[in-house]
Amino acid sequence: HISVGNPVVETTLEDGSRAELALGEEVTPRGSAFTIRKYSEEPFTPIDLLKFGTYSLQQMAYLWMAIEHNKNVIFAGGTASGKTTSMNAISMFIPPRSKLITIEDTRELALHHDNWLSCVTRERLDEAANVTMYDLLRSALRHRPEYILVGEVRGEEAMTLFQAMNTGHTTLSTMHADSVQTVINRLENEPINVPRPMVQSLDVLCVQTLARFGGERIRRADAIAEIDAIDQRTGELDYTSAYEWRSANDTFREGNNKLMHEIREERGWSQSELLREMQRRRTFLEYLWDEDITQYQQFTAMVNSYYAAPDEVMERIEEASSERASADVPGR
Repeated sequence: HISVGNPVVETTLEDGSRAELALGEEVTPRGSAFTIRKYSEEPFTPIDLLKFGTYSLQQMAYLWMAIEHNKNVIFAGGTASGKTTSMNAISMFIPPRSKLITIEDTRELALHHDNWLSCVTRERLDEAANVTMYDLLRSALRHRPEYILVGEVRGEEAMTLFQAMNTGHTTLSTMHADSVQTVINRLENEPINVPRPMVQSLDVLCVQTLARFGGERIRRADAIAEIDAIDQRTGELDYTSAYEWRSANDTFREGNNKLMHEIREERGWSQSELLREMQRRRTFLEYLWDEDITQYQQFTAMVNSYYAAPDEVMERIEEASSERASADVPGR
């Protein structure tokens, strides 16, 4: 309840929407105020992100490979930049047989996965203690998950999250920060305080931005960076830019990409096999884009089919593409 003694309330409504309320004249002199933040019942998929231009086909294939091969990813950005939306969408690439756990303050993530445990924090009831993200994350590690998704790291739970990274768990999370260096600074300083050697466990950092282009508000992956080792000369944590957004013409530039070479060595692929696999995934995603497969259960089912029988799926896609091309030729 809201009262003079408790004039500010943050709560979750029955439909899962978040509400922030302030009682008039106690803390908001111009009168009572409330904001309700509603969430879509149908979460966005990677195809939606491609349609919006948030990511390119090349970047989406890159992130698919990273998620499949157990790379740790953090999505950072300012308010309303689409961090959680992107993390939820990219999580649809998690292999179907993997066990995953999501940990959130408010239920936002929605996945179509057979082995998914959803956890949400709880405020104190009577004499009972709060159940915090730190408590849930500690408990999650005892469930032996392969993937851990944390809604947002902002405090002591970040240390446990990075400990999980160091013990072989694949983690995805979000943070409030507007650049790669800001993320690193936030992780290494109060109140998070993750030691620099542990930050090296992070593989990919996606920084998103809410910008204006052509008179419209757009969300873009401003930078995708790969975290390197600590520089022996300066003691600073190095990182390389895999992709950058060019705001002048709304395009993405590919930079120095080391992660795919790590995956190539892990899989024992040649360079040509790596390039072939990346091309197959771009073709797969482009086909789903053309077919407008944006319903998340349907998208996940298609990805799972690819994991089960990639050659068969690609053959069907090539046949469908050929039939469509023939139908577009005049006189046929």
